Amino acid sequence: MGKKKNLGAWGEGMACKDLRGSGVEIVEINFRCKPGEIDIIAREADALLFIEVKTRADLRCGLPCESVTPHKQKRIARAAEYYLSCKQAYGTELRFDVIEILSVGGKAWIRHIRGAF
Repeated sequence: MGKKKNLGAWGEGMACKDLRGSGVEIVEINFRCKPGEIDIIAREADALLFIEVKTRADLRCGLPCESVTPHKQKRIARAAEYYLSCKQAYGTELRFDVIEILSVGGKAWIRHIRGAF
C-alpha cells in the first residue's frame, strides 16, 4: 500500500474512532458501487450520515475539506442514492458530512463538518 493510501486509511480509522466517541453508530465503511464511493456511512439519532474523510499531512494543497469539490459531492450523492435503493432506506433523514484530518509532526487535528453539502 502506498504512502497516500496508508495516510487515507489511517485517517478513516481516526474518523471512525472520533465518531464512535461522539456516540455515532458506524453502519458501513468504504461502501463502493458503480456510481462512486462513500468512506463512512453512519447513524446519528434518526439521521443517516454519508461521510467523506479527507486526510492530509500538510497544507500545501489547502485544507483537506477543500478537495471535496462539487464534482466529488455529486459522486457521493449518486452513491448515497444507490445505497438507499439497495437498503430500501427511503424516508430517512440524510446528511452529508466531511471529516478533515490534518496530521503534522505526530499530532492530528480533526474537524467534523456537519451538513457540509
